[in-house]
Amino acid sequence: MKQTDFARTLTRFLSDYLPSQRNVSTNTIKSYRDTFKQVLMYFDLELNIKPEHLTIGKIKKENIRDFLLWLEKHRKVSINTRNQRLAAIHSFYRYTQSEHPENIFECQRILGIPFKKREKKTIEFLSLECLKYILEQPDTSKKRGRRDLTIMATLYDTGARVQELIDIKTRDVRLTQPSTITLTGKGNKRRSVPIMEKTRALLENYMIENRLSDNGNQDHPLFYNSNRRPFTRPGITYILEKYLKQAKEAHSEIVFSERFHPHMVRHTKAMHLLEAGVNLIYIRDLLGHVNVTTTEIYLRANSETKRKALEAAYMEVVTQDTPVWDEDTDLLKWLQDFCR
Repeated sequence: MKQTDFARTLTRFLSDYLPSQRNVSTNTIKSYRDTFKQVLMYFDLELNIKPEHLTIGKIKKENIRDFLLWLEKHRKVSINTRNQRLAAIHSFYRYTQSEHPENIFECQRILGIPFKKREKKTIEFLSLECLKYILEQPDTSKKRGRRDLTIMATLYDTGARVQELIDIKTRDVRLTQPSTITLTGKGNKRRSVPIMEKTRALLENYMIENRLSDNGNQDHPLFYNSNRRPFTRPGITYILEKYLKQAKEAHSEIVFSERFHPHMVRHTKAMHLLEAGVNLIYIRDLLGHVNVTTTEIYLRANSETKRKALEAAYMEVVTQDTPVWDEDTDLLKWLQDFCR
């Protein structure tokens, strides 16, 4: 069967352009792949166009707009997911317009489809007290408890994204001073982050216990499950939720969050650094943000920092001999005349 121009272009986009020219991460490529799996499903189920018959010329702006609506109504996706799907489609059509300039008009029409506005959620993070109680829960007399404590301490100390934690190899850990962990972030960008002495000690004991310090294990995942395979996102989330539940039972007088997911640990680290007075530029570098404006979300969310800044800038201007304003008859008369 002869390949369609859509099939050829999509194949080159996913297998060559994204990894080779854009150098995007494997997770991003998977997300883009999933987007076009849903596009093909939509055209098949709703428009009766089989994938092998779909061409670039058959895809119009109206089809993409209806596809996004179909995602929301029938697939019940969130606005965030809808916008992620549209971002993938935009990226494909920016590539397509240079590969097929004869279709540039329709490509630009599709590129003009706007993202949907969404309500910005409040950043979820834990107080130092709550975090302390959660870290007390693993049973360190057992091997699994020691592993879980090391995972949580490393996740917090590095401020890593969950995928960055999963991707850590033993060679990425430097235990000699200065102790650091090298993380591989979005776009395969690598950064070294410092770790504190307690975390370093936990990691050293964990690596010795699991024989990860041997030269032959340099490419072995630092954290792995009972099958000796790298943890998955749900696996890390399960560990966090497990110890959150235990902390709630042990300290019923404390108000904990309803849930505890890996990205919440990252938010918690950023907020604690901000409350400690660490410069926003250093927090940006630790978290691996490209632009400091991304890191500023923590500044906007930190009410304690705002309060301290307002108090520091506040000047006492009211004195004892200042007259009460409602006794100023000239002002009252002026306001009455002004409002007529």
